Amino acid sequence: MRTIVVPTDFSKPARNAAIYALHLAHAMKSDIHLSHSFEIPVESPMLGQTAWAVYQYPALQKDKREELNKFAKTLQDKAKILWGYEAFPFHPKIYQTCEETDVIQLVNETAAKNTTLFIVMGMQGAGMLTRFLFGSNSLKMIENTKHPLLLIPQKHKFKGLRKIAFATDLDKKDIKTAQALINFAKYFDAELLITHILQSSNEVFENTDYEQRKEFFLKKLDGKICYNCIYNEDIDYGLDILKNKDIDMLIMGHQHRGFFDKLVVLSQAVEQANHLEIPLLIIPEGQTVSF
Repeated sequence: MRTIVVPTDFSKPARNAAIYALHLAHAMKSDIHLSHSFEIPVESPMLGQTAWAVYQYPALQKDKREELNKFAKTLQDKAKILWGYEAFPFHPKIYQTCEETDVIQLVNETAAKNTTLFIVMGMQGAGMLTRFLFGSNSLKMIENTKHPLLLIPQKHKFKGLRKIAFATDLDKKDIKTAQALINFAKYFDAELLITHILQSSNEVFENTDYEQRKEFFLKKLDGKICYNCIYNEDIDYGLDILKNKDIDMLIMGHQHRGFFDKLVVLSQAVEQANHLEIPLLIIPEGQTVSF
């Protein structure tokens, strides 16, 4: 069964992300797999503290699993309120994993065991990510994920998807991803906005094959799309312009060459997430995206 993996620490951003994921799962007829990782509270490897931690582990895991069960029940009740109590229309099944391990490791292992469509994680809001994506974990998750990673701002509520924007340099390698995103958009009758950010308008006129490259890229796509070209020397600012075009989700590739050279630096990718007020979907390069 297709699955959306949702890491949670039971914080408000994580809960909001889970509800957003619930809407996606319902529309795409997929299940949800909640994952929660926790740490044994040992501040130093002194023998007495280690023994105490081992002794307390079963109780700690029991508490965490009970909290995860309660959260899963909350999501199930939410689904019943949204779509009724009958088996039809489709209701996502809620699976759970609770382990004492590294959060990044648990998320990737959970995703690998499923036919994972997305990993959906919460964001604290402008200027601050939730602890899932705080500090080194934020870099690790963007760098190490092998599945599309969807980041949801804390205050953003799901109100359907009408227009989603995919920022691309029109390289052939992005055509397959763009078609997969068209398939994703179809679940919501949304339009895919293919966006190319040029650092100089001269790039169009000096590069004689630009129009041919654009036409080749677009003609390979079948679905509800439109094209947008933004001229700006600063790619990050160009993306800010794109965010103001009444879009419901921004999609970016990770580790792309050329157009995305500046975004290869992970701190700048995280910077985009930090100041985002709409969901950000990061597509890892070289991975198959299937919706």
